[in-house]
This record gives sequence, structure tokens and C-alpha cells, in this order.
Amino acid sequence: MVRKNQKKIDLALRLAYIALLILLLVFFTSRFIDSLLREPTYRLEEFRGGYTIGFRYAYVGGWMITLSQLYVVLKYVVGGFRIKIKLATWLDLHCILNATGFTLVIIHSGFPYQFRYWEPFTKVNLLEGLYGLIGVRGLLTWLVIILFTTGCLNRYGKNIKLKSITHKIHFYTAPIAYLLAVIHITLSILFPTG
Repeated sequence: MVRKNQKKIDLALRLAYIALLILLLVFFTSRFIDSLLREPTYRLEEFRGGYTIGFRYAYVGGWMITLSQLYVVLKYVVGGFRIKIKLATWLDLHCILNATGFTLVIIHSGFPYQFRYWEPFTKVNLLEGLYGLIGVRGLLTWLVIILFTTGCLNRYGKNIKLKSITHKIHFYTAPIAYLLAVIHITLSILFPTG
């Protein structure tokens, strides 16, 4: 009974994070359209966050990662309602969307050409209030890298013991990454030049 309730709580949390991400991404639509209207100069720093191309990459990558979560929701729905759906096809779509979205978001973070977050906690200062959390983006970048790596090992790994470990890491890291993504996007809205 506890296990079943835990699954429901996990699904509810994931759905809440996804809904919040969708809301924030929709709110960001005007800035995305504005970035499409600006002519990029195609300098290397423009691929990073806060610049025209980097913002486009983050927006599209964020949507791809968010849409990839349809697989997670379907997995719970199929198990709970005993619906027959080929989850392998949805898992492939999940992997493709995540890999592409991951690539766009990582380029947006400046990784590795202008990456400033080799130590993920240096720019987090809780004494500065909301503005002090802007450094969360470095931690978020590392969590996205961990999620991508563990996801690949889960999908394509051969060692059962390693897959078991990476599955747990992937499973527990995802909600933290969603929470940090919500914080990052919210702070990007509140402090656009931060």
C-alpha cells in the first residue's frame, strides 16, 4: 500500500513540475519570439544563455525535455489502468527528445567553450535572497549531464547491476532537476540580465 501511494505521490510531483515548466515556457513565449526577430551575429558567446541564439536553444531544448516526459506519464497510466501500449516506442521517443533537448540546453549553458560552473555552488548565495539563487543554473547543468549519462546507461547499458544503480540515480535526480529548472526559468524571468 505504501509503495502504491509513493508511486501516486511521485506521479503527482512530476505532473506538477511538468505543468509548472509548461506554464513558465508559455510565459517565455514572447521573449522567444523577440529573440527570433533579432538578428544574431553568430559570435561564440551568442550561443550561451542570455544571448539570442542561446535563448532560442534553451527554449526549444526545454520544450523537448518537457515533452519527453510524456513517456513517464504513459508508463504510470499504462501500469495503473492496464492499458496495452507499446512503451518501447515511447521510450525511443523519450530518448530522442531528451538527447536533442539535452544538447541544446548544454550548448545554452556554454558547455564547454564558455562554461562558468565547473564548481556548481560558487555562485549560490542564500543571503542575497532570490537573486542569490541565480547560481543554481550551474548545479542544474551538472544534474542535466548526470540525467543524460544515467539515461544512456539505463537504455543502452548491458550490466544489470550498473543499470540498477543508474536507474535509481536517474529516478531521484529528475525531480530535483525539474525543481531547479523551475527556479532557473523563474529567476530568468525576474532577473533577465542576471
